[in-house]
Amino acid sequence: MKIALISTVYNEGDNILAWAKALGAQTLRPDEFVIVDGGSTDGTPEQLRHAFAGGTFPEPRIIVERCNIARGRNLAIQNTTAEIIAATDAGSVASPDWLAEIIRPLQADATVDVCGGASGRVLENDFQRYVAGIDPEPLAPPYGKDCYPSSRSIAFRRQAWADVGGYPEWLTLAAEDALFNHELHWIGKKFFSNPQALVKWAARDAAGYYKMLKGYGFGAAEARLYAPYFRWRLLLTLCPPLLLLSHHRFKHFGFRYRKNAASATGWVAGFWRGRRAPAGWRRVRGVLLSPEAQRCLESPAMKR
Repeated sequence: MKIALISTVYNEGDNILAWAKALGAQTLRPDEFVIVDGGSTDGTPEQLRHAFAGGTFPEPRIIVERCNIARGRNLAIQNTTAEIIAATDAGSVASPDWLAEIIRPLQADATVDVCGGASGRVLENDFQRYVAGIDPEPLAPPYGKDCYPSSRSIAFRRQAWADVGGYPEWLTLAAEDALFNHELHWIGKKFFSNPQALVKWAARDAAGYYKMLKGYGFGAAEARLYAPYFRWRLLLTLCPPLLLLSHHRFKHFGFRYRKNAASATGWVAGFWRGRRAPAGWRRVRGVLLSPEAQRCLESPAMKR
């Protein structure tokens, strides 16, 4: 059973060597390796070619196209033939057994469609340690129906990806993996979590962290996901004294306020100015479904 590894990159020149080094140390090599660069201006593609040249890890096929993350993921998958797809993001650091562990449940059980891995934090500077102390990652990923893995650490069957029409390219930038997960759950795909498949990621600095949260909020609004969560963040932003009701109370007040404000303002902007789902997409009991996902729901197998 062939394995493909795919990733998207954009202006990751400062971090690409650490990412490539972690992949080069993997105990399992993929049969195919495709990277889509979304139009980097800092020489990322050239650094990628240099990082993987002459090593034991397969040299990637690098495709350059100005596109969003969802389009990049789909394009990478379309340029593979493997039945099992593993995905991780540039800028993260995979543990040596990550690839072997993220695909293991799919190889061991033909009924498993998606496997999510664990996510940890890189702790190299004061800000990263500060954020981890306030907002730690869970010790283990959720299992089964509660598993909604980030695409920095996920593997899935090619058929599952095709059954929902791939990642939703109409989204501006973020939440493509969240909506992808929700669609897969909704059409009955079986999820599995493997905490041994660990990938760490870095919150580089405060400005980048708040920008990331704002982007997540914008994408969630476009995808029409997690509205109660973001409405609460908006309320906390408009009425800061409510933060005193949390267990932190007076601690980290400024950071927590800015974090909520970034999420809330991104969500409001996405709700009012974000893209709307294309024709053919339909909201089914709170989840936007692609035409492909709707056809899966209407199939005789799903109606039994």
